[in-house]
Amino acid sequence: MPIFLVQLSVIVLAALVCGAAAEKLGQSRVVGEIAAGLLLGPSVLGAIDIDAYRFLFSSASMPALSQLGELGLVLLMFQLGLHLDLKSLQGRRQANAPLLVALLGMLIPFALGCAIGLVSRPWIAPHAGAVGYVLFCGLALSISAVPVMARIVMDLRMADSYPATVALAAATLTDILGWLLLAVIAAFAAGTYAFDRTLRDLALLAAFIAFSLLLAKPLWRSLLSRGKTTAPSAAILACVACYVLLSSWITAAIGFHSAFGALMAALVLRGHADLAQAWRRQVTGFVELILMPVFFAYAGIHVSLGSVQSPDFWQWFLLFLVAAVLGKFGGSYLGARWSGIPHRDARIIGALMNTRGLMELIVLTIGLQLGILPVPVYSMLVLMALVTTAMTVPLLRFWQRQERMPAGSRQGAGAATPDP
Repeated sequence: MPIFLVQLSVIVLAALVCGAAAEKLGQSRVVGEIAAGLLLGPSVLGAIDIDAYRFLFSSASMPALSQLGELGLVLLMFQLGLHLDLKSLQGRRQANAPLLVALLGMLIPFALGCAIGLVSRPWIAPHAGAVGYVLFCGLALSISAVPVMARIVMDLRMADSYPATVALAAATLTDILGWLLLAVIAAFAAGTYAFDRTLRDLALLAAFIAFSLLLAKPLWRSLLSRGKTTAPSAAILACVACYVLLSSWITAAIGFHSAFGALMAALVLRGHADLAQAWRRQVTGFVELILMPVFFAYAGIHVSLGSVQSPDFWQWFLLFLVAAVLGKFGGSYLGARWSGIPHRDARIIGALMNTRGLMELIVLTIGLQLGILPVPVYSMLVLMALVTTAMTVPLLRFWQRQERMPAGSRQGAGAATPDP
């Protein structure tokens, strides 16, 4: 227990400092929190003082941090889902936008990633299994990071906007497909793939969604309507917290990420303003101050970039990066435009979908552990995930400033003013 308290103190302070520095540079705090994890990991702290790194983050003491970070992710996804404006997706031509954005935003980068995997394998992954490596390269380029996107949306106060709602819904669909693909690729790599198991997981997920919307939602509506005249009690909030945790456990047990269960719980409970206010007042501060820094820093701590050995490392990295941006941003933008969304909103959706961050790190770590990705390729893809994530907030802030500028100023900014 004592070392856990030291770990927690170091992570919270590092995340606080790096998050503030990121905001000074025009980034979201989440980028700074992931950077804090990188600084505390083997790439920086381990290179400076390996004894200090082993003392702070020994393998025996990491499971507690992992579980605390997982709790932070679950609660973040729940409180984000409470504020999603799903009504903006109803009764308009763009109602199919999340599906189109998810499909094109995944298929195009997946195809580009597989193509690069085919070309690069003889050069940088000659000993990797061909099918597993190629498919994994496609998956790595097609991931979107719902937790990081959620934090960015909250930091920029975009949670109530239509583009953010579409992007988060599309990213959730993308991640469901991504986890399915990851399970299939891992089974291929291990030689244990079974089509009937994939169908079973999908059927269980569909049954859980149906149970949540058809049974759990009316029960919660009835329970919460009884105390409409007063704010939710501590007992009600405790029951809500237990429901969120159990819902997350169910989706994790089915074979998907626990974040999906938390989001489903939020969709069941959203629409109750008093509950959302009570949750924000009593829970949100602890989540943002303690749990979220642990979650993002934990991911960074496990990234090692000290194994860049290939002489062609940067050329292949740039190829992965360009394909990732063109595929994800371009595919998501095309999906949004195809569904009738205006250019200004479509580019915001594309930028948000290009955020990879933590989910990418999780997927890449699994690929490394399964032996599908060699360490140099893993390092390239980690850098790609961090760069694409860091691109998001500056782009969004730039477009926000453009929207606030008068029309004449925007035109004048695009051309130089001649000297008198």
